[in-house]
Amino acid sequence: MKIRLERNGTVFEFERQPMKEGRFRVLCLLGAGVVYAGMVGAVAALCGLPGLFVIAVASVLLFAIGKGMD
Repeated sequence: MKIRLERNGTVFEFERQPMKEGRFRVLCLLGAGVVYAGMVGAVAALCGLPGLFVIAVASVLLFAIGKGMD
C-alpha cells in the first residue's frame, strides 16, 4: 500500500505492506460478531422473546445457507 500526499510543495509518501489475509479475515469476523451481538441486544430490548425467536431462526437458516455454498 502506498500513500502520497502533496500540498503547498510538500510531498509526504508512506509505504507499508498490506495486512496478512488471515489476520484481515479474523478482524472482519470480530467486527461482524460485534455487530451481530449489538443487533441481538437491540432486538431483545425492543421485541422481547418473540424477536429473539425470529433472530434465532434466521441465524440458523443463514448459517445453513452459508455452509451449503462452501
